[in-house]
Amino acid sequence: MKSSQSLCKQQIARLILDAGATRVGFAKAEPVDDIAAKQFSNWIKAGYHANMQYLNRYHDQRNNPQLLLDGTRTVISAAFNYYSPDIDSPLQWAKYALGDDYHDIIRKRLSLVADTIAATTGAQCRVCVDTAPIRERYWATRAGIGFIGRNNQLIIPGAGSYFFLGEILTTLDIQPDKPLSATNCGNCRRCIDACPGKALNGHGQMDARRCISYLTIEHRGELPAHTHLGNRIYGCDECQRVCPHNQLAVPTSLPELTPRVEITCLTANDILSMRPERFSAIFRNSAIKRTKLTGLQRNAALITSQQPPNAVK
Repeated sequence: MKSSQSLCKQQIARLILDAGATRVGFAKAEPVDDIAAKQFSNWIKAGYHANMQYLNRYHDQRNNPQLLLDGTRTVISAAFNYYSPDIDSPLQWAKYALGDDYHDIIRKRLSLVADTIAATTGAQCRVCVDTAPIRERYWATRAGIGFIGRNNQLIIPGAGSYFFLGEILTTLDIQPDKPLSATNCGNCRRCIDACPGKALNGHGQMDARRCISYLTIEHRGELPAHTHLGNRIYGCDECQRVCPHNQLAVPTSLPELTPRVEITCLTANDILSMRPERFSAIFRNSAIKRTKLTGLQRNAALITSQQPPNAVK
């Protein structure tokens, strides 16, 4: 790795791909551009972040990855596929949540790579997986991995949007890849038209206050009166399901991310009658625990109230 920067980059990319990533890219660590910073600031000012107050904190760090690790020179962005084909299930769950908690899985895989980089080169590294204040989709575009579509998702050309993102911040100076800024949404509005909460504005922004994914996962307390869930118990993949780019999606090769049968077989009545002990057992090491049993039962109660009695099991 010490022989040349070019070889170092190739070997690091290979390590990350061998760790299970589908795509990897490199970007120069620097403050985010003024347009991106302004867009996020305006999004917060509009209240589109709903009650996710953590998004309104650490703005300096969010706009500059160098503040997350002193001396950071490179942001390494990696995309991990979590796609699984549709399953005949009584309830609809976000695909990302049907396996083990991605925070743990991706962090473990990237940490092994970061440790190798540190041990081999002496560089410092920090792994980020959806918890640190870092603009993950922005850096994935800067690293040439994909573009941000009208559904506000990172879309990887030829692969789709069913991907987790993780980053390795490093003090190692690595030649950056060419940013991928052009979009391929064209005149397509399928995600905008299909969004059940009409949360997408058509310009790449999302109003979380209307988003079924936010409401069923992050929102605490009673759901707004306008909320209609269908059979969506946790999250909503509708904007991804209708996206033409996802016609090319292939099932994940990571065994930890494959759907758990004990989750996909649950009915609304199973959840309404569930005790805390069973909830803890079924959703052990699952991201679904984030919404807590009370949140799932709130969602299940609304599902049963909005459908004919014979339609919900």
